[in-house]
Amino acid sequence: MQQQKNIAKKVIILYVLNVLRLLSSKQTPVTQTIICNYLNDIGIPCDRKTIGRNIQYLCDFGYPIKRVGKGYYLDHSELDKANSKNIFVI
Repeated sequence: MQQQKNIAKKVIILYVLNVLRLLSSKQTPVTQTIICNYLNDIGIPCDRKTIGRNIQYLCDFGYPIKRVGKGYYLDHSELDKANSKNIFVI
């Protein structure tokens, strides 16, 4: 088990966005549990409810996150449109 990183809880949303950006697609959506386990594995403590809340915050902010079954993915085809609406892309 890796040592937990000392990060601010508010930074977790950036990790969630990065996981969605790098590891998800329409063909391979990721669940909240997968994201949670991944972050815990790299030393960022969080729970599934935190992931769900952060995904909702990102959607509310305008990120094109789509739900497929129990999984989520960042719709890269919609990201260009979202970017034109002044959404910050990392």
